[in-house]
Amino acid sequence: MRYAEYTPAPQLAALVERFWLLEGSSTGSADAIIPDGRVELIFHYGGSFWRHDDGGAEEQPAALLVGQMVAPVVLAAEGPAGVAAIRLRPAAARTLLGFSLQEVSGRFVDLELVYPSARRLRDRLGEAASDLERVRALEGWLIGMACPPPRRQVEAVVSAILKAGGRASIDALAGRAGTSVRQLERQFRDDVGLTPKTFSRIVRLQAALRRVRQGIALTDVAHACGFYDQAHMTREFRELASMSPGAWQSHAGDLAPLFVEGPHLVKVTS
Repeated sequence: MRYAEYTPAPQLAALVERFWLLEGSSTGSADAIIPDGRVELIFHYGGSFWRHDDGGAEEQPAALLVGQMVAPVVLAAEGPAGVAAIRLRPAAARTLLGFSLQEVSGRFVDLELVYPSARRLRDRLGEAASDLERVRALEGWLIGMACPPPRRQVEAVVSAILKAGGRASIDALAGRAGTSVRQLERQFRDDVGLTPKTFSRIVRLQAALRRVRQGIALTDVAHACGFYDQAHMTREFRELASMSPGAWQSHAGDLAPLFVEGPHLVKVTS
């Protein structure tokens, strides 16, 4: 499958981390998508995706809001896939959606129930002739929302956690922000949908996932990413990714590696 990422227009840089597009024919096999600490708005303009769990399989809405995840979600495409998505910046999603991110954490919400205009946008995405046209359609839809900037305090803490690869002290971050850990946790749950500690764990896991896929020795990955030892890293993998580091190193799924290894594919729109 073809996967591509695009940077947003300057006026959307505070809201959008990147746009991504996925097209191609699917084998129909299911793959587990691993939490990445982001809220996404996803539009299926071709084919459909099915979400699998112990209760069976459920077709995803044609346009959906994906809240923060703390466990993998197992997906399988049916037919020729065409997907366009908006990956929101962690601290900015609430400014667009207008409600606490806690309300949608771990949930998949039909986006047309939140924004009826999502139906027309999905039609435009299906009619578009190129990636650039699709990105422009997503940008135009978002610019029309005219949402305010994210809360500076939360944005600063998110940036510090990302810069530190998930290894920053939450106590120190709260002190630097001039607030208590409890108050920071409340703000984080509202604006990001996770606690600072859980967000940090996911950031650290993502750093480890990339290194493991590069073939770096697991003991070296554990040290580089700030785990106590390899056993600690293995526990985090099992809890957040539902697999061991060794299993991830040899993982042959179609979807999960694309989203973990994707950042080097970012392209600037023109």
